[in-house]
Amino acid sequence: MEKNAYLDAMGITRWKKAVPQADIMTILVNPLRLKEVDSQLFTTVLSFIGVDIEHCRFAARAEPAAKVIWDMRGKQGVESEDRLISAPINELETNVEAKKALWANMQAYMLRKGS
Repeated sequence: MEKNAYLDAMGITRWKKAVPQADIMTILVNPLRLKEVDSQLFTTVLSFIGVDIEHCRFAARAEPAAKVIWDMRGKQGVESEDRLISAPINELETNVEAKKALWANMQAYMLRKGS
């Protein structure tokens, strides 16, 4: 009798090694802007820094173990070298100065990360 057939007949479930999932990164947004996450700007900016939007989630605040990739809460944003900091999405889409600031932040971020 084949080993697997024997185990199946006994009702024994075989253990399988877990496949690690890609790290889910967090984009912090203002709670009032949580519904405005379908902008093409997200995909464009994330592609520049080498992150797939499919591996990101949007949240109003970071959980303790969350890997924050982009903080776009504006004045509420916490300065950090390991994340992008920008104005909220509504300002980025309408304000040229906010876009310039984001671009400068992206350049510094990419230099730090070696992208």
